[in-house]
Amino acid sequence: MKKTNDVLISQEMFLELKQKLLKLKKTKRELVKSLEQARLSDVSEDTDAINAVVGEIQNVDQVVRETKDMISNAKILKKTTSNSKVQIGSAVKLKVNSKTVEYKIVSDVEADPLKNKISDHSPVGKALLNAKKGNKISVKIGENSVDYEILEIS
Repeated sequence: MKKTNDVLISQEMFLELKQKLLKLKKTKRELVKSLEQARLSDVSEDTDAINAVVGEIQNVDQVVRETKDMISNAKILKKTTSNSKVQIGSAVKLKVNSKTVEYKIVSDVEADPLKNKISDHSPVGKALLNAKKGNKISVKIGENSVDYEILEIS
């Protein structure tokens, strides 16, 4: 059952979040040490340095809270076993004009267009969901329409 704040992520992303959390905790420990050292020096010129470190600690704390929240609300996607239709987690090879492109359909939090990971909520991602090999889809982007042909689903 999907909660309203569920975050759909792959197993890989879940492990990356856990690693990120460990690094953030280590960073915070180092910042707290430098803050303690700055406070021990008790030189009035160091107040800017102290304030900067306090600000960094607050930023790290915020990212830690967000990361913990994402981990606690994570719903890990199962690996797709069906290559008959496009679903979240599918890798799709497409023909666009005369070029071939490959995308992986992922949830919003994992989307990274530079790595060809597109969200299931993006115009192309939405149009591809549940499509089958050989299907041709057309996606309207602004004033233009782009035609895609699904060559392969894995």
